[in-house]
Amino acid sequence: MKPFRHIYVHIPFCEVICHYCHFYTARTKEARQPEFFAALEKELDLWWDRLDEKLDAIYFGGGTPAASPPALVAAFLKKLEKRVHPQTEITLEANPTNVNPENAKIWKDAGVNRISLGVQSLNDVLLKKLGRMHSADEAKRAAAHCLKEISSVSGDLMYSVPEQTEQEPGEHALQLVNLGIQHISAYHLTLEPEHFLHSKLPADSFAWNQIRGIADRLSPLGFHHYEVASFAASGRESRNNKNYWSGGPYLALGPSAHGFDGQNSRWWNVADWKEYIRRTDAGESPIGEKEDLTPDQRRIEVIFTSLRTSEGLELGALGAQKASLLERWRKEGLGEVTNGRFVLTFAGRMLADEIAKALL
Repeated sequence: MKPFRHIYVHIPFCEVICHYCHFYTARTKEARQPEFFAALEKELDLWWDRLDEKLDAIYFGGGTPAASPPALVAAFLKKLEKRVHPQTEITLEANPTNVNPENAKIWKDAGVNRISLGVQSLNDVLLKKLGRMHSADEAKRAAAHCLKEISSVSGDLMYSVPEQTEQEPGEHALQLVNLGIQHISAYHLTLEPEHFLHSKLPADSFAWNQIRGIADRLSPLGFHHYEVASFAASGRESRNNKNYWSGGPYLALGPSAHGFDGQNSRWWNVADWKEYIRRTDAGESPIGEKEDLTPDQRRIEVIFTSLRTSEGLELGALGAQKASLLERWRKEGLGEVTNGRFVLTFAGRMLADEIAKALL
C-alpha cells in the first residue's frame, strides 16, 4: 500500500456558519482550540508511519482554519516538518475577516505557501444575502495582505446565486486576477428544496453562461480550466484538487474528515468535534465508518471524477460498446478522443454527471 503524500486537515470552526454550507461546522467561540489541536496531533501520531518521507501537499480546510489562532496552526506544521520539503504545497483556507498583515506573516513563517480565500462575490448586496461578514473592499484588502506575504493565492467565487447577473462571476474573477490572484474556484450554489432561497435559484442554462463568462475572461490571460470548478494560471493548479480528482490516496484528519487509500478503501471520522477529542484523548481511533468499494463501484467513481477534468477519461475504463456514444457526443460538440482519452468540451463538462451516467 502506498504511503500518503497528501494530507487534508478538517478544522470545523467558523465565526459565522453560512446558511448554504454542507460541511460539518461549529462556532469558533464554542471551541477549546488548544485541546482540539492537541487531538489533531494525537490522530496524526496514529498515522505517522504511513506518511511518505516527502509530503506533496497539506490542505487545511473546514470550517475556517484561519479562524484558529495562527500559533496553533504553526505548531501543528512544526510537528510535520520532518515530512515537509521546500516543494510541499501547504494551503490554508481563509475568510477575508480572518486576514490581517500579522496573521499573514505568521502563516508564511509557519510554512503556509498557498491561501484559499473565501471571497464568494464582490457585490456587497449579494454578500449580505449569502450571510457573509465581509464587504467587497475587505475581500480585496485581504487578498493584498495575503499576496504581500504568500505568492500563491486562490479566490473562491459563487455563481448561480439568486439576483446575481449573468456577467458578475466573470467580472469578479477578472478583478481578483488583476489583483494578483492566480487560481479561481467557482462553485455552483446548490440548496436543498426546503431552503428559503431554493425557489429563487436561476436555471441551469443561466448558471452555465455564468461559468462560461469566467472561462471567456480568464482564458486570454493564460488560465486553464483544468476541472469543472477550477481555473488556474500555468503551474498554479491545486495539488489537493488534482490528487482528489485523479483518485489518488489522501490522509484526512479531524472531525468528519474523509480519507482514501487510492485503491478501494474509504473511511470517515466521527463528525462531532467533542466526540473526536474524547476518542483521541482515550487513545481510540476517531474513525466512525469505513467502506470497501467493489471493483464496479470504483470504476463508477473513476468515470464520474475523470470526466470533470481537462485530462478526461481513459478509454480503457469503457467497454467497446460505448464507442457509438462517444461518437455521438463528438458530433454534438460535447467531447473528443485525444491520446487514448475521452475529454469533454466546456459544454460537455456542464453535463458531466449526465454523460457519466450514460457510460455506466
